[in-house]
Amino acid sequence: MTNKLFLVIILIFTFTFSSNAQDYFEGVVEYSISYESFDEDIPNEAFETEIGKSMTAYVKEDRYAMTYNGTGQLGWMKVIVRLDEGYSYTEFEKNDTIIKEKLGTAKETLIEFKRNKEAKKTVLGEECESITLHYKSEDPDGFLSESKGTYYFSSKYKLNSELYKDYTDGFWNLYAEESGAISIRNETELIPLLKAITVANSIESKELSNDIFEPNDKKTIISED
Repeated sequence: MTNKLFLVIILIFTFTFSSNAQDYFEGVVEYSISYESFDEDIPNEAFETEIGKSMTAYVKEDRYAMTYNGTGQLGWMKVIVRLDEGYSYTEFEKNDTIIKEKLGTAKETLIEFKRNKEAKKTVLGEECESITLHYKSEDPDGFLSESKGTYYFSSKYKLNSELYKDYTDGFWNLYAEESGAISIRNETELIPLLKAITVANSIESKELSNDIFEPNDKKTIISED
């Protein structure tokens, strides 16, 4: 799989986070990830190796970072989302460049958006409602045609939806406005590639250093604007 495909996957797996010292969640969330391939030529194990079977998220009010623990040809993948800047930074362990991309530029059409108040699941002892997001890509050069996900959240882990108004990629602004909370279980279909289930297995509230959210200064940053 190409670097471009990895970038597409990571952007669609981007989870909505935010925090505030008193009102909103700040801390570290550990997730496990399982995969079901839709492509008979790509086994589940390939995604486990290249993307990783786990992910660590670091969450603050106006920024968050995610490290996918892949062990394949590119190693781990780290995505930093800076809502304060309006950009994301994507780094691969075994690549000497970092991709910088402006938020809110994806070409997509919304198919379905709804809050599922009755179909609940329990995650780490918290009963979670969910939101379904289904959209198709309008990028003629894109690898994925559609994304359909169900995202479970608990009001215990609040986010500040005001910070997501301009974060329209994957319609996360709609999710943030409706839920007001981070997502702690995601069931996502990336058509025609795979289904992924991402579940939080630990959540720790703690104050985080801003250094976590700075791109690696030893690598060259390439802007995709």
